[in-house]
Amino acid sequence: MFSFLLSNYVSLVSLINPIGAIPVFLSLTANHQKEWVRKQIIKTSVNVFVICVVSFLIGNFILDFFGISINALKIAGGIIISRSGFQLLNAKHKKDVGKKIQTESLHKEDISFTPLAMPLLSGPGSISLLINLSTQTNYNFAPTSMAILSILLASITIFLVLMLAPKILLAMGQAGLKAMSKIMGFIVLSIGIQLIISSTSSILLNIK
Repeated sequence: MFSFLLSNYVSLVSLINPIGAIPVFLSLTANHQKEWVRKQIIKTSVNVFVICVVSFLIGNFILDFFGISINALKIAGGIIISRSGFQLLNAKHKKDVGKKIQTESLHKEDISFTPLAMPLLSGPGSISLLINLSTQTNYNFAPTSMAILSILLASITIFLVLMLAPKILLAMGQAGLKAMSKIMGFIVLSIGIQLIISSTSSILLNIK
């Protein structure tokens, strides 16, 4: 169970990539007081946790409602996750938050849900991964508990990274952040390809 927890945690953190979100986060919070920023970080972490847990818990219901097969979900999720991996390798993943959204966010009193929690942190890639995870656990108590715990740990990681964002940027610099994003991108790309391979193999075996 520990390996299951660890693999889900690493996969989720790689997709969410809070390190890569640091430049955008700092630009959105640069002109605000520390107390306001701290509250936004707490709210963002909670919002990401809720979004991820809901995505995980309703995964099977979504598949049943739309009549989507597990293999179709894996292939679609693999494509989305692979795309995120390519973007991370090219240091473009967090640029999904466009200039217009960033400009609007500068005038908002609360930016914790959008654009921070969504789409900056919990995007299509992480949601696809969690829906796929729900089909693996089949809502059995032990694996479901481990999956939710991995989401909680990922949310805590987001909190810690954003709280330490100025120090991390100072220590790593823009070059260091890009290098870390490329490492995350390689892991994410591997996850996406593995989903596609496993679903394709399953389809071919069923044909035989």
